Amino acid sequence: MKLKLLGFLFVTQITFSFAQVGQNHISVGAGFPNLPKFFFNYLSTEKNYKALGTGPFHLKYENRVKPWLGLGLSINHMTYSISYTQDVLDTNLGRIYPNKINISSNNTAFNIRANIHFLNPEEQERNDFYWGLGIGFRTGQLIIDSEYKAYTPKLDLPSLSRLGFESSIGYRHFFDDNLGIYAELGLAKSIFQFGFTGRF
Repeated sequence: MKLKLLGFLFVTQITFSFAQVGQNHISVGAGFPNLPKFFFNYLSTEKNYKALGTGPFHLKYENRVKPWLGLGLSINHMTYSISYTQDVLDTNLGRIYPNKINISSNNTAFNIRANIHFLNPEEQERNDFYWGLGIGFRTGQLIIDSEYKAYTPKLDLPSLSRLGFESSIGYRHFFDDNLGIYAELGLAKSIFQFGFTGRF
């Protein structure tokens, strides 16, 4: 894992070394909904169902290497925890027991991202409309546990590969030369995200 992270950071550094100085953007935001937490809503009819989660939180850096192209790094972090109780039958004793089940994850995605910009910044200094695509890797682990180990459920879950991926349509509006807000719609651990952006 350490070698992968070092390799990823090395490639990112090379990318930035060829980028032009003075067209840098940093964005910080939060997303909604927490997609894995949302996925487990189908368990909400189970007894004692609880769903907790934080994020996703988004941090992005972009260098505008050309008026229509930006290259950078996107980091997306989120956690979620699902718990519920399911009755199980002990066939040996002929008794029913409540089995508490916990599903949790804490994961972060590191993606190299490219943005295609549709507005010329020389003509539209306050507005920026773009499409972004990112690919990289993600860390973290999904844990499924239960009080009675023999009855730990096997759930039909989405792909849990280490591949990180995001794609979204975004809009930035700047209040002055440096500060503004942004919003994106697409897939990046959430469907919608909103936050603050700056350029320097």
